[in-house]
Amino acid sequence: MACNMLNARNETLLNEMKFYVRSSSVSDKKASEILMELEDHLLTAQQDGKSFEQVFGQNPKSYCDEIIRELPKPTKREQLGTYALLIPLLLLWRFIGGFSGELVIPLYETIAYMILSSALACGLLVALRKGAFMPKRQSVWITYVISLVTLAAYVGFFVFANRFLPVEPRLVLHGSYAYVTAAISLFIILFSLFGPLLKKKR
Repeated sequence: MACNMLNARNETLLNEMKFYVRSSSVSDKKASEILMELEDHLLTAQQDGKSFEQVFGQNPKSYCDEIIRELPKPTKREQLGTYALLIPLLLLWRFIGGFSGELVIPLYETIAYMILSSALACGLLVALRKGAFMPKRQSVWITYVISLVTLAAYVGFFVFANRFLPVEPRLVLHGSYAYVTAAISLFIILFSLFGPLLKKKR
């Protein structure tokens, strides 16, 4: 049943549960099955006039932890699929710069960029999990701090990278080659972000 049939509060809390469970080291397929069952269960309870707390208790985080303990770990194939998607996406964000007509890809700077981005992504995930089910004010502060740290890290990287990392070797693309690379990269990024949503609507 569609999540938008839930009231605003139940939908928000359920989405937090989904994020918390999916961001754990569990099988995505099994997690999806369980979360769909929980959504149906919550919708039925809502129609019966029951609150979110009456269904999942006063501590939804503990409830999710119990679910996570029961779920199997992700298979090697699922893990490889996640990394295979994440690493190209981190790199493709840089390729969008080709829309300027010139795309310069220094080897060492690109490797350092991917290491930094991976570390920030892991840190972001951990921080968001810590902030799950917290009061709205605390969640806003956590998001604010994370945004500042991420921004500072990237600004610092691009300011100091050229000073400390070797410029060569590097790949330089001009004109149509740069535009085509940027366009393909942008298409892949948009498809990765919005493709799953389009599939669900169908």
